[in-house]
Amino acid sequence: MSLVRIQSPRPPSLPSMIAIPIRYRRSQRALFVQKLQHAVPSIVVFGDGLEHLSNEPRFFDLALGGFEVVASVLVIVSVIRGFRQMLRHTSKDHLDEHHHHGVDWIDISLGVMLTVEAYSKYHASGHVPRPTLLLAAVMFAVGALHGRLAAWGDRRRELRVGPDGISMSFRKFMRLTLPWDQVASIDSGGRYAVITATDGRSARIDMQDVFHPTAVRDALMNANTFLDEARHASRASIESAATDA
Repeated sequence: MSLVRIQSPRPPSLPSMIAIPIRYRRSQRALFVQKLQHAVPSIVVFGDGLEHLSNEPRFFDLALGGFEVVASVLVIVSVIRGFRQMLRHTSKDHLDEHHHHGVDWIDISLGVMLTVEAYSKYHASGHVPRPTLLLAAVMFAVGALHGRLAAWGDRRRELRVGPDGISMSFRKFMRLTLPWDQVASIDSGGRYAVITATDGRSARIDMQDVFHPTAVRDALMNANTFLDEARHASRASIESAATDA
């Protein structure tokens, strides 16, 4: 998805609406660590596969061992690939201006491995391991829908600046949405960009950790311009009312 969405352009000096997804490098790293924890069992599955290949003379057991080895190797390779992508995307030198969301191959590979593991358990015990199959189905679904889920998350975390006010996600499932007459200040000069409401509420952006900080600062500069316009219009309205009185 594009970095900045600008809707219904106004005169060239000031756009009508700016929307920028606020994503942090530390959050991307934390998500990868979670996936890595889910991938750790691939080492056990790999060992089980080698054991089947070395100790089982029957063709079916050899085939099962081969599937276990292949599935675990898929997980390991996808994790290594994902780790390299994560390092590249979270690099301080990476602008991330054209980052596209697609299929998450780590989740897909985990789904394959869990399916093979479920069949192995069924073959050994004769019982269907429903929790394992359910988890495999979840991994397939999350991996296939990763692009849509990530795009939805980006929209939910957008910083939105427009003529009517400013809005930003500042806690999980919470947004600070303010018309300009309820904005006390917008400070983007230090490490943290802080948006403060007249009632004391505030939201901040870590400018050293956020992706595309230059675009965020530009959006906040536009926000300050909108704020100055709103204050000027408010003063003009008060002065006009006083003159008429």
